[in-house]
Amino acid sequence: MIRGIYVIADNSIVPDKSHLELAKSALDGGAKIIQFRAKDLNRREFYKIALGLARLCQGYQALLIINDQLEIALDAGAGGVHLGADDLAVERAKLLAPNLLIGRSTHSLDEAIEVEKSGADYLAFGAIFPTQTKGRPTPIQGIEQLKEVCAKVKKPVVAIGGIKRENLAEIKRAGASAAAFISEIVCADSISGRVRELIKIWQES
Repeated sequence: MIRGIYVIADNSIVPDKSHLELAKSALDGGAKIIQFRAKDLNRREFYKIALGLARLCQGYQALLIINDQLEIALDAGAGGVHLGADDLAVERAKLLAPNLLIGRSTHSLDEAIEVEKSGADYLAFGAIFPTQTKGRPTPIQGIEQLKEVCAKVKKPVVAIGGIKRENLAEIKRAGASAAAFISEIVCADSISGRVRELIKIWQES
């Protein structure tokens, strides 16, 4: 299920576009995984958007993953939740939501191994390349570290951080199951066209 192009619908760097607009354009381009991330919304607004995204993704037979908010993922009918280091423990999330896909962010080989042991269904690993999407410098892991993580864990690895058209093939060759994108997609003149281009690169790599 976690494979290929993983689109993070986050409008913090393109505030003139709504999360639903970003997601629909990506889905029109063939995206099958959408993660909803919005750090600055209140709970009510977050839930309202999550509900709309869940309906949208259902119509495209795509997987919706909610960032951080397990209860909202359940209530909105999403397919998964992605947890950060300061969020609910994976073990607890699995107890509360046994039917949801549970993902976790990791930033080292040791973290990746620990997250796999905790029962996560997949893990995100990065930042692979320099990125400022989160608004602060992020430690760079690099391709060699990604290769090591992919070789040592059996669960799907989503590479994240600074991934672009030019280095996507390198990500796949390193063994990643999927590649996550924010700015490369949401800032494109044609989001649908960019997603189609990335899917083609992935399939041909």
